[in-house]
Amino acid sequence: NNITTVRLLFVLLVGGTMCLLYSVRAPHWEDEEIEFERHEDPGPYHVAYPHKYRFILDHPEKCTQYNPFMVVIVPAALHNVESRNAIRNRTVLVLFLLGLPSGNDSKAQQRRIYEENLQHQDLLQSTFIDSYRNLTIKTMVMLEWLKDRCPQAFFAVKVDDDMLLNIKDLVRMLLNPDTPHSNYITGRVWHNNVKCNPNDVFPPYPLGMCYIMSMDLPEKILKVSKEIKPIFIEDAYIALCLERLNIAPTEPPDIDQFVVHPPHHSTIDATTPR
Repeated sequence: NNITTVRLLFVLLVGGTMCLLYSVRAPHWEDEEIEFERHEDPGPYHVAYPHKYRFILDHPEKCTQYNPFMVVIVPAALHNVESRNAIRNRTVLVLFLLGLPSGNDSKAQQRRIYEENLQHQDLLQSTFIDSYRNLTIKTMVMLEWLKDRCPQAFFAVKVDDDMLLNIKDLVRMLLNPDTPHSNYITGRVWHNNVKCNPNDVFPPYPLGMCYIMSMDLPEKILKVSKEIKPIFIEDAYIALCLERLNIAPTEPPDIDQFVVHPPHHSTIDATTPR
């Protein structure tokens, strides 16, 4: 299909942060206090199944409203308000994804999150504890949102909030007739010998700082994840799911389209579930 007009919905699911998506029904924290003790921390190795997470902040109308060609998901941290504001000042529509705050001030943090969403109408939040060890959970929740809320888009882009994204070059690459629209994932493909799966080596995977996938993959990855031993290294876990699906990441047309500074080096020797 020739795409003459590209409408871009940039949903920056900032892992542990929020998202620039407009919500018709703004949540009212005055009416609903979150009982944090109700949400049991699933631990660092529990991923998406069989635990059921739910969104307490959501913007399900965005994809039907904008009919996007591409959704950009940006995982970030709860406290990165300045990063979110910098992204909000851009000319793209953004969505941020958060988990639940923890600690003694969790209720105060949650109140600030609700207030921020009331002001900007752009936050997604799910009921997992927002932490580094739960990044895989955040990624799986992101995939759930994409599957349920935005299946009509062509591509999803997951990018961290400390990365620079060249939108024009990215769109040019994705509009290339040679770019597949199914079973496609690309980024800075990493090859590593990390001993944390039955084969003692990870398959190649795009680094989690930024990758692009066709919109058929969220549902496929979610289905196969039930069969994959969970680990907290989220991009490596996605690689294991892709391997089970017999889908290999595609190298970008130009390797310089995904540049890592400083160079990425893994310091992990082993990851063994408790």
